[in-house]
Amino acid sequence: MSQRNGLPTVSYSPTDITIPQSIYDKIPNLEDYKNLKEAERKIDLLIARKALDFQAIQQKTIHPFEYKSNTGLLRVFVYNTCENQPWQKQLQQQQQQQQQQQTEYVPDPNAEPTWTLRVEGKFIGDNKVEATESSRLKFSTFLSAASIDLLPNEHYPNLEESQQNIIEWRDDGSNNAMRNPSIDTSFDGLDVKRNGLHNIKVKIALLLKSYSSKLQLSDEMAQFIGKTECTQQEAMYTIWIYVLWNKLLKNTEEYMHVPAVENHSMSLSDKSGAGAGVGAGVGVGVGAGAGVAGTGSGDINNDFSLTVADDTLFELLKVREFTFKDLYRLIQPHFKPREPVMIEYEVDTRTSNTLGNLIVDIPVELPINLSQAQKELLELNKSAFETLSQHDAMIEKLNQKISLAIIALRNANSREIFFSELSKDPVGFIQKWLETQSETLKALKSDEGYDEEVVRRAQYFIDNEDMIKEKIDLLFGASKF
Repeated sequence: MSQRNGLPTVSYSPTDITIPQSIYDKIPNLEDYKNLKEAERKIDLLIARKALDFQAIQQKTIHPFEYKSNTGLLRVFVYNTCENQPWQKQLQQQQQQQQQQQTEYVPDPNAEPTWTLRVEGKFIGDNKVEATESSRLKFSTFLSAASIDLLPNEHYPNLEESQQNIIEWRDDGSNNAMRNPSIDTSFDGLDVKRNGLHNIKVKIALLLKSYSSKLQLSDEMAQFIGKTECTQQEAMYTIWIYVLWNKLLKNTEEYMHVPAVENHSMSLSDKSGAGAGVGAGVGVGVGAGAGVAGTGSGDINNDFSLTVADDTLFELLKVREFTFKDLYRLIQPHFKPREPVMIEYEVDTRTSNTLGNLIVDIPVELPINLSQAQKELLELNKSAFETLSQHDAMIEKLNQKISLAIIALRNANSREIFFSELSKDPVGFIQKWLETQSETLKALKSDEGYDEEVVRRAQYFIDNEDMIKEKIDLLFGASKF
């Protein structure tokens, strides 16, 4: 095994694939190959830079807020049932007289009339797969809080004084450290039961959970962006695109159109001023009404992101000029927390059914399944790497063909030089060639052809010092050591 491990590895790939300058002088078309190598070097540099960007982006995608959550509809059913109402007692008496038998539900004549308000919800997925996976989700999974407000009227004048007119529920399970995790507090519906003979109006407020950083927009910002909810980063990016499209940057002429590969030593400060300023969130004083957002007139005039607001941006941001490092502060007044979904319903004590008198569909987001999302990301990366591996194998085959072509070109050049020298002085060239071949043969055959008694003397190495150095170089070149 040790002898097998000690054997040298045999490589069938060419090692020296450089083209001598003398061949470039003989073949003009090789300049295209030189240009191709220079372009390949630039592409390799660009790929290396993009690989670093890809790693940074991949790290960001692991963050939960970077995953796009699945959406669907939360169908809310609101209805009420009644018990021991006068019409129910009368109807039951008539049925008993006609059938002369007891029915399943027999109201107590002395029982007080009551009504029960029921608010329940069911998630409806966008496709069958989501519907199957989300069928286990309860109504409370989508709620952060819920409240039911019973509005007093002439039939319920003392309802507000009894403090029973407002029923609230909050999802504080994640913040309650003393809660027993084995107890499931989720539910599919809310029931409110009260005594009463008359109808009553109620207001139901449902505050939905948010699994993203989206906020509600003001009317001005919603009209500018085109939607009622978005993240702060989306708003800043939309304004940035609007500024570029309408050419509102004041120092546009200062920008340099730099190629992707050449002149890549651009300072980080210039980059942050030109483009990365979108992500900045530091702001200082604003001018009165229509001034310039920021401080230091000299620094502002030199800032590449200095923007002159048109009428649309002025109505939105209330400034005539601003820099993108101040944009985060300028858009804050346009963001507000999400408002709850308000549902108005009237409890009708003259009917009792469970069919759902009022049905409301609310768009909701599913909670992000990190394990499933990361699994999908790994599968996507795996397919991408497999595609890259296939391209790498193809490029490797092309490189091998180029290497073999270069070796063939070098061999042809060697033959051309050989026959050229031979044609000039055939006798002298043959003699010199035989001498060099003889010396090479002796060196490769090691100690063969030498007298052992002569070689053991020091005088031999003194007299043949130059020859020994040449032989050692040949042995190193032939991988004999």
